[in-house]
Amino acid sequence: MTSQLERVDLAAIVRAALLAPSGDNCQPWRFVWDTTHLNVHFVPDRAESLYDAAQAASWIALGAALVNMRLTAQELGWRMQIELFPANAAPDLAARISLETTTPLRDPLCDAITTRCVNRRPYAASPLPDAVRDELQAAVQRTPNTQLDLVEHAREKSTLARLASLNERLLFENRPLHDGLYRWLRWTAAESSHSGDGMPIETLELAPLERPGFRLLGSWTVARTAGLVGLTRALPLRTRQIYRRSAAIGLLSVSGSARENIVAGGEALQRLWLTCARRHVAFQPITGVVCLLWRCRLSGGDGLSPEHRRLIEAGGRTLDEAVPNSQGRMPIMLFRLGTAPAPSARAPRRPVDTVLTCR
Repeated sequence: MTSQLERVDLAAIVRAALLAPSGDNCQPWRFVWDTTHLNVHFVPDRAESLYDAAQAASWIALGAALVNMRLTAQELGWRMQIELFPANAAPDLAARISLETTTPLRDPLCDAITTRCVNRRPYAASPLPDAVRDELQAAVQRTPNTQLDLVEHAREKSTLARLASLNERLLFENRPLHDGLYRWLRWTAAESSHSGDGMPIETLELAPLERPGFRLLGSWTVARTAGLVGLTRALPLRTRQIYRRSAAIGLLSVSGSARENIVAGGEALQRLWLTCARRHVAFQPITGVVCLLWRCRLSGGDGLSPEHRRLIEAGGRTLDEAVPNSQGRMPIMLFRLGTAPAPSARAPRRPVDTVLTCR
């Protein structure tokens, strides 16, 4: 890849990778073109979080990025061959990609790469059309050993909404979780544009009267005091009501917890999310509790208080009861689906030239 046109293609492929979802929009990647391979390096400092137990959240994000890259490369006339976690390579090398010329082919999901986003607005509770439900299942089934469960009955949705909303409480009772959230919030358009990462405060869809209190809770002293007097236990109530009014709450899972399985789960997730974007179905990840469940199962609950571990472990049992088909599987993402207006803002992305090196 030496011509100017080919360099443009390389930049387009990397730009597509950056458009994939990552925890708090941290974009924990750097890319190195060594004249033979495009190497995807993991930047752990950007992904550092209690939510990223055993880097599971980052490997999901890697799978999503690889889908975007493959779709874009294919459209530009390049076939990608991906080697995950190459042996005898630097520890941070997550994927080594070879690119070969092929006949350009445009997948219908390509258009959704730029429109896919998180939508935290309240959703209409109208059910998913059968055709959309079938298309979502088909998107996931393209990836072996992945499974999509859609919960659409009111009782089970209410159970999952209660479980998922627990995260709103834990965020303000655990300092690493609290500080991690506020690290990635961007309070002004200028701050968001300058950083190219994180979450603009508008994406949280807070009511005008909620924003000052939310900013005040950014002080750990204030949040800790709120927890000591029991105020944090009320925080999940609003979120629970929003979640339960969704058309469906979905759970994507894989068999096995090896890194490669989790990357495959991220690939299935991205195809699912792109399909939602293409079909104008609003999508919101609600995975905080799932990520903390990973921490209990993969890291012994390190970083969580005994009380919080008990709450999360009880939540895992609730998840198994509400979605019995997923028992014994690795949960990849819990999310909600529905119909909603466009989000108030979208998360930014870093410029390609800050993450791509050509040698």
